[in-house]
Amino acid sequence: MTTETNRFGRLSTRRSWSLMLPLAGILFLIGSQSLHSAPPEIVCSVIEEEDIFLGESLTYQVNIQNSDTPSTPNIAGLNEQFTVEFLGDQSRNQSSTMIINGRVSQTNSLSHVYQYRLTPKLAGTLTIPEVTAIIDGKNLTSNALSVRVLDIPEQDTVVAEIVPSSNKVYPTQSFSIKLRVLVQPIADTREEPLKPLRRSPPRLQINWLKTQEGLETNEVSDWLQPMLSTNNVGFTINEVNADSFLRTRLAVFDLSKGREKRNGLTGIPIEYFVYELDRKFVAEKPGTYTFGPASVKGTFATGFSGREYSATRIVAIAPAINIEVLEVPSPRPNNFIGGIGNYAVSVVATPTKLRVGDPMTLTLQITQGEGSGSLKLISAPDLTAVPEIADQFDIVDKNPVGRQENGSKKFAFALRPKRAGVSIPALSVSTFDPTSESFSNIRTDPIAMEVTEASTIGGGDLIGAIGSAKPVTDIKTRADGIFHNVTDVSQLRDELTDLMNGLKWVAALWMGTGIAITTLLVFRRQSADVPRQRRVSARRTAQSRLTAAKSLLNQGKQRESLREVRAAILGLVADTGNRIADGLTTANVNDAMQAAAVPNEDQQKLKRLLERIESSEYGATDATDSTLLVKDAAELVDRVSPFLVRRFTR
Repeated sequence: MTTETNRFGRLSTRRSWSLMLPLAGILFLIGSQSLHSAPPEIVCSVIEEEDIFLGESLTYQVNIQNSDTPSTPNIAGLNEQFTVEFLGDQSRNQSSTMIINGRVSQTNSLSHVYQYRLTPKLAGTLTIPEVTAIIDGKNLTSNALSVRVLDIPEQDTVVAEIVPSSNKVYPTQSFSIKLRVLVQPIADTREEPLKPLRRSPPRLQINWLKTQEGLETNEVSDWLQPMLSTNNVGFTINEVNADSFLRTRLAVFDLSKGREKRNGLTGIPIEYFVYELDRKFVAEKPGTYTFGPASVKGTFATGFSGREYSATRIVAIAPAINIEVLEVPSPRPNNFIGGIGNYAVSVVATPTKLRVGDPMTLTLQITQGEGSGSLKLISAPDLTAVPEIADQFDIVDKNPVGRQENGSKKFAFALRPKRAGVSIPALSVSTFDPTSESFSNIRTDPIAMEVTEASTIGGGDLIGAIGSAKPVTDIKTRADGIFHNVTDVSQLRDELTDLMNGLKWVAALWMGTGIAITTLLVFRRQSADVPRQRRVSARRTAQSRLTAAKSLLNQGKQRESLREVRAAILGLVADTGNRIADGLTTANVNDAMQAAAVPNEDQQKLKRLLERIESSEYGATDATDSTLLVKDAAELVDRVSPFLVRRFTR
């Protein structure tokens, strides 16, 4: 700074920018150097803290740190002793600024994590070798890790197996994957062996909680929610949480299916307790899909003496199975309509009595049978390739759009008969039978019709003698002048109807009627579209809940207010995605935000907000903090709503 005297005789102070600018540049360079002082490195780790058994998998993380240009690591060395599956990658960059006594300090953390599932191919102490990556033009190498893989001891206390409904299906066909767990009963008691384990339910680990690309199934919450245990007796599944008064805990599922007798290791029959986890899938694309291995791990009650149970830690592994989704073989018949499985086909003609050239509708209905595939890929047959139809009828609509309802798909063809005496012949369509792996023809019944010639117009159809019993059949000329009793042309006036003016009024009337009908149909269709209605009102519903949260906060009910905030956020995700809100977790919200491409900053804010709400259940809640949470939630709902709506409107 410099000090000088101005023209009023007062001292004034001004900044010497020639000195400040270089100083700012130096500070910026110092700050930049401090932010990137740490060199890039690769740090690898496994999430599991304990030993694993042969057949189980572990989660392997490759963390590339201190680089804003990370690249995919080279993991080729892992394939020798492990089966490797890529789970995805995520940026975990963080930035924080702190102001203490007027001093500003900023911390930046650059991190990009790649996750893999490793399944050991053999038992023993295995080394996970180093991985490499080229970072900022340099070839970097990670640390190696050591894991211990234990052999599974032979036992018949707990048996696990994966049972598919079929090992081979075709596109649009459904199949189910069932994990069966058989648990030996406790000696000297008929009590179910899981009942003594309420505090530590055994854990199931499966790899079909997340749907594989090329398959279709229902939502996890819709699938698992009906199996939630009411008495905490059962199994936990992966990391699936249950929200009870906002306390996050692992959900427990009742999978009991009765008893089954089979031989144990000694050959003596054992009447096992049976537990089953069954999920149905629909194949959309050809390919090989692997389910498993699945593991059952936990402490099981194995004995009862006096008033105490004895328990043993047991691990059982169900080997993986493959489902083959095959392509429909070629060449395919010309009349193949895309159906895979058993179908019934019928036709209806309306009307059956008409004249040549009159319009009629031929409706072809295809109904699913037992074991049939989806109706999605079924298309309308080509009637132009049926000579009996093409020669006798004009086919107005050659490619009608199918309409699905109640397990059937209907195609409505518009036809006009070309001549009298024609009828609808038996039609033949082809479907594919996956059991015999061959094409089969389905024939419909013929339809008898009464088609007559179109009538011709004679003179008597145009002019008749009014009041006369005998119609005039011929048009005759008159020689009495222009009109009878009219001899002066000046007495005539133009009495022709203004045809064009009338046609304009008729056209306007029809146009108005068409617009009204179209508006009504659009309104009715939108009113019947429940997912759309939920999506449109999602933001408004969430804001209404937040208003209720503010009201509860004003009444001093902080905990109830925060619960309403959480319900607003979960409801927003459920309404925009047409899902059930019950059972949704913070992880589900994170997945929805990522799928909707919500900015990472807002994702992190929303995640921290939900975590703070959940943690507030365990201790006292502060009114000021609650007010800020409600305010932050309202702002976040406004920002993320457009992304969610746009994601599920596509």
